[in-house]
Amino acid sequence: MINRRQLVVSALLTMVAVSSCSGGDSKAAPHDLRPVVDQPPYWCEFVSQESYRRVSGDTRAYTERKDGRWRDDGGCLVEGGKNGDPVGVWWSKIDDSVKRLELTRENWAMAKPTELPADLGEGFAAYAGNDMLGGRPYYVISRFSCGDTDPWIRIDLKKVAEGRDAIKDLTELMRVAQRRYGVLHDCDPGPI
Repeated sequence: MINRRQLVVSALLTMVAVSSCSGGDSKAAPHDLRPVVDQPPYWCEFVSQESYRRVSGDTRAYTERKDGRWRDDGGCLVEGGKNGDPVGVWWSKIDDSVKRLELTRENWAMAKPTELPADLGEGFAAYAGNDMLGGRPYYVISRFSCGDTDPWIRIDLKKVAEGRDAIKDLTELMRVAQRRYGVLHDCDPGPI
């Protein structure tokens, strides 16, 4: 007669034997650690789809939905359906960029934001660590100069892949977004 202890030991040995014979590598595929690039096509005019895939590890197909006039300001979501929207982009050249940045800084103060490099103007990148912005807790905003205006751009992401430097990636995504802004509005982006 088999006692309870022998049954448990037998079950554990069977599980170990089965798992060791699976033949598959249990490690996930390595994440893409290549840098952010300024490469078309773009989502929401400002975010390189290739860079998003690298940063997030998400290779699914998405569509975008724009809101606003897009001449002077606008908003755009990369739509993910029931899984949530993985990318949000908002921008304006007519909104008061000083007040926008002040308000945003107050709202994100608890996330301990990291200031952007001076060449990107004024702004910060942050990870909220909770369900901010409709499930997009990775956030970057910048107020910069371009021609005779001081626009601002904001990008928020749902996910950054494990092993990547989220703040560095957000900073580089902003760098691409500012270059794209310059191309679209025929001006040279720079610090305030």
